[in-house]
Amino acid sequence: MIISTNCQELCENDMHIQMKDKITINATADRAWEILAHQFGSIGEWASIITESKAVVDEGEADSNSVTGRVCTAKGFGDTVEELTHYDEESKCFTYKAIEGLPFFIKSAENNWSVHALSEEITEVRSRAEIEMSFFPGFFLAPVFKFIMARKGKEMFEELKFYLEQGQPHPRKLKQSRNQ
Repeated sequence: MIISTNCQELCENDMHIQMKDKITINATADRAWEILAHQFGSIGEWASIITESKAVVDEGEADSNSVTGRVCTAKGFGDTVEELTHYDEESKCFTYKAIEGLPFFIKSAENNWSVHALSEEITEVRSRAEIEMSFFPGFFLAPVFKFIMARKGKEMFEELKFYLEQGQPHPRKLKQSRNQ
C-alpha cells in the first residue's frame, strides 16, 4: 500500500492512495471470474463489508441483463453506486469506479480486478484501488483510512478465497448476515 503526497498533489489539494493486494486461490480462473465479474452485482452474498448489493442493468440494451454497475450498502456508509468503466472478458479484468455515495473527503475511488490462472486449478486474483482524497481532512484521516481499508481488503480476499474453495460464505459473512 502506498500513500503519496508530492508537491504537485499538495498544490492540487488532493492526496492519492494506492492499495494493491493479491491472493492465490485453489479454484479455476473461470470459476473466480464467474464470481467476480459475471456475478458483479452479487458481492453482498460473500463479502462481509457489504451488507447488501444489487446489479445495475442498462435497460437500453437489447439484452436487458447487461450489468453496467452495482449498488452496495456497507454498514455505517449507506449506498455506494459503482459503475463498470472497463471490462475485458478475454483478459479476465475489469475496472469500476464509485460515482455516488462516497464520504465527503473522498473525491474519487476506482478499483481494478484481474484473474490469472497459475495452473488448471490454482488462480491468482489481484486488486488495485486508486483513491483521491481531499487534502483536508484527508491528510489527517489518511493513516486511519489506510489501516481500515487494508484490514477490510484482507478480509474480503479471505472471504473470496473461502467462498470459491468451500462453496459457501465465510463464517464472518454468515455472522454479519445473522446480526442484520
